[in-house]
Amino acid sequence: MSIYVHNSSSHVVLERWSIREAGDGRRHFVGFNIIDFEGRVSTPIRSFDSVTRTGSTESGSTYELVGRAGSDKDAEYVWTQAARAWNIKTWKDVTQNLVPDWRQGLVLDKPSRDD
Repeated sequence: MSIYVHNSSSHVVLERWSIREAGDGRRHFVGFNIIDFEGRVSTPIRSFDSVTRTGSTESGSTYELVGRAGSDKDAEYVWTQAARAWNIKTWKDVTQNLVPDWRQGLVLDKPSRDD
């Protein structure tokens, strides 16, 4: 499996996602990118809205977390490689602390039939 760095900002949609906090306090999105069909790990998160499940990262990319939080084997592989490259010795999964309804898929408002 190849690992590569995205050099430009982009819009990324992750499913089977989680939010990891490294020992230095920096947080990263980890999940399966449904646009490019790949495991993905973000650069450190700059902002995150748990209601809309969207955030931005240091690289300028925007992330959208869809569906339920979870785990993906490709994303776990990329996380292992990224943690090694970034010298992350310890980390914890903070998904449950940041997204109270992490076990549920994001429910979008649907227009009623009266609209």
